[in-house]
Order: sequence, then structure tokens, then C-alpha cells
Amino acid sequence: MAKVEIHEWPVATGAHTPNWSAAIWASVIAGLVFAALEVLLVWAVQHQSPWVPLHMIGAIGLGPSAMSPPDTFDLKIIGVAVVIHMALAVIYGIILAFIIMRMGMASAILTGALFGLALYYINFYGFTKMFPWFADARDGISIFTHIVQSALMAWIYKLMDKPSTS
Repeated sequence: MAKVEIHEWPVATGAHTPNWSAAIWASVIAGLVFAALEVLLVWAVQHQSPWVPLHMIGAIGLGPSAMSPPDTFDLKIIGVAVVIHMALAVIYGIILAFIIMRMGMASAILTGALFGLALYYINFYGFTKMFPWFADARDGISIFTHIVQSALMAWIYKLMDKPSTS
């Protein structure tokens, strides 16, 4: 008589949610790296005030008046910019975590980089309808920092999402 083998589906094939802690920490770390890179590169490469990118972000919440003058340190504008930037980083990081959670490290990093490039186009070509001052920052620095942020986010997420050995 023929022998019938029954195989259960592995648990990993069911519905899955990302590792929330890893997604949030990866987002915060990569968001801070993005901000530091953006401020440093704008100052070093374009010879602009390092506060310009933060004034642009702060103006999302405070309105276009936060853009003038963009080369000054204003605690209110910088504070609002940091809150907006970090909130967006966490939202984008959670979206990215859903996309990469089942990928290997290399695929996740590449996907993260492409995700960053897509975010650049969404932020600097889509959102400029509401926030036109971002059109002035359509440049290589912004492309680079978006790609680095999202690739770094993916890498950190995958490092932190390792199964526990306990």
C-alpha cells in the first residue's frame, strides 16, 4: 500500500508583521544620520548655512515664514524641523520594514536604496505642490542623503531583526 506523507506549512508562511522595535530604532538612527549628512554636505559642498535644510523642513509645520532668514539658528524652527523629520523617518521606516522584512540583507539594502530614491522623487517633485521651497533642494546632495538614509535604515533593521537565541 502507498504511504502518504503529510507536511505542515512552516509558520513563516503565515501573515507577518515587522519587528516594530527594530523598525523604529532603525528609523531614528538613520534619520539622525540623514540630518547630520544633509546639514554637513550643504555647508561643505554648497557653502550654504547648515540651517537651511532644517528651515525648509520646519516650514512644513510653521509655514513659509520659517524660511526667512534661512541661515539663522532659530530654536523653534529647528525644534519643529526635528520633530517633523523624525516623525517622517519613523513612518517611512515602518513602510520600508513591511517591504523588506522577508528579504535577505543584500536585497533589503538594495531595496532600501531604491526606496530612498523613490522617496526623493515623492518629496521633491510630489510634495513641492504643497511646499514649493523644496524645489530649490533638487540636487545630488538630497538624492544621496535619501538613498543613504533608506539603505542604512534597511541595514540596521535587518541587523536588529535577527531571531533571538534565547
